[in-house]
Amino acid sequence: MGLPLRIGALLAATTALVAATPAHAQPDLPPPPPPPMNAPNELPPRPAPPGPSAPPPTSAPRPPLRYVPPPPPPPVYRARPRRRTELVYVVEEPEAPRRLAVTLNPLILVWGRLSANVELQLAPHHSLLASPNALILPAGRGGSHNVVSEGLGFASRESSSLGIEVGYHYWWYWRSSLRGPFLGPSLLLGSTTQANVGDPTQAQGYWGMAFDAGWQEVQPGGFTIGGGAGLGLVHMADSTAVYPRLLFQVGWSF
Repeated sequence: MGLPLRIGALLAATTALVAATPAHAQPDLPPPPPPPMNAPNELPPRPAPPGPSAPPPTSAPRPPLRYVPPPPPPPVYRARPRRRTELVYVVEEPEAPRRLAVTLNPLILVWGRLSANVELQLAPHHSLLASPNALILPAGRGGSHNVVSEGLGFASRESSSLGIEVGYHYWWYWRSSLRGPFLGPSLLLGSTTQANVGDPTQAQGYWGMAFDAGWQEVQPGGFTIGGGAGLGLVHMADSTAVYPRLLFQVGWSF
């Protein structure tokens, strides 16, 4: 079989095969609905052509830049001058304890009485005092109502006597020696011959009380000096007298 016959046979077979393949037909669709009765057949008008495009909105103009000076630099720290307060310290050397004072009463020698004081500090602020005395010299001491005569145990010019004062002193400062202001009471005891009251032919005893206040200083070496004043009361026989007292003592502390 020639070539043309073969090509024709192949085309015939292909055509028969295509015709034998079932075709998938589309389902029948309903026809479109008819237009309304009174509807115009005209097409809707075309939209108006766009006008000239509006210029894009412009932003508000920016204010011109202005120069802002930089903030001032922080202040330089400067140390403020400080006022110096000078403190002066006085350091006192501790004083040597001198708890015993032995003194004389030279003022009373004018009226012939020898008198001494022995005072012992029992504790800071507190001391005991003993003052023995004796009339050893004749001297003018006034009459029976004279304060000098009464203070010496109602003594006359020719009298002699022995006596003692026992007392307590309170010292104002807390110290280990008998120095500074003091005050305290005393008990007076004694006997006088040829007194201005009572029976002058024999020795007569007297008793009394006193209260004194004063000041005493003790030097670093121990020298002691002091003075004061007070009030005394003395009684002998049927007589009682109140008299002023004047103190002056000088001596040594140990």
